[in-house]
Amino acid sequence: MDTKKSTNNCNQLESYLRQNILFSRLTDEQLDSMCQYSRVITLKEGETLFRYGDTVHNFYFVYEGLIKLFRQSADGQEKIIEMEGAGKIFAEALMFLDLNFYPVSAAAMKKSTVISISSHHFLKLLRTSNDTCLLIMGDLSKRLHELIGEIDHLSLQTGRMRIANYLLDLSRDKGDEFKLDIPKNAIASLLSLQPETFSRLLKELCKDQIIQVKENQIGVLNKPLLREKAGLI
Repeated sequence: MDTKKSTNNCNQLESYLRQNILFSRLTDEQLDSMCQYSRVITLKEGETLFRYGDTVHNFYFVYEGLIKLFRQSADGQEKIIEMEGAGKIFAEALMFLDLNFYPVSAAAMKKSTVISISSHHFLKLLRTSNDTCLLIMGDLSKRLHELIGEIDHLSLQTGRMRIANYLLDLSRDKGDEFKLDIPKNAIASLLSLQPETFSRLLKELCKDQIIQVKENQIGVLNKPLLREKAGLI
């Protein structure tokens, strides 16, 4: 934690927070009040933000970078639960639960800037802002639907289908040639696959000339067939 750099410059905080719809609806007075209990944190790649079991004091807004939320098994294996990129908020649901510790750990996948926001003081603010309460409810509802969708994927889709869907999602955002921004073993964990299984299935897709892989560069060669592998046709 000593390597983190933080600042309480309220102008900087307001500039960062205004870029998120949840905070953009706050009045200047509300945002000024919230900034008194917030701070900017910069994290190096691999640096921990908080650990499983740490006492909950804050929730977080990712200004830039990528944060992984994960758990470790008794034998030290890591399971990535979610990836939170720029613009995402996480750990906010804990404000409404009778849970005083983080149920996951959080660490930076690359150099990241996050805003730490006091959960206690934000709850006080919510009591004065119906609009912000509705936005929070909408955000939590969206997250719930995403988690239900992820459970469906894990329970109903094969590993091959999960990989194909993951690559299709990336191609929709980045085009048919793109770079994997996170290590392959992290993607495997996110998709609930063993790294060796992930590598084997990637090789199968390459052998079938559906994709090509060069280190972390992916090229989609046959999107209709990739959609078929994803179970979408």
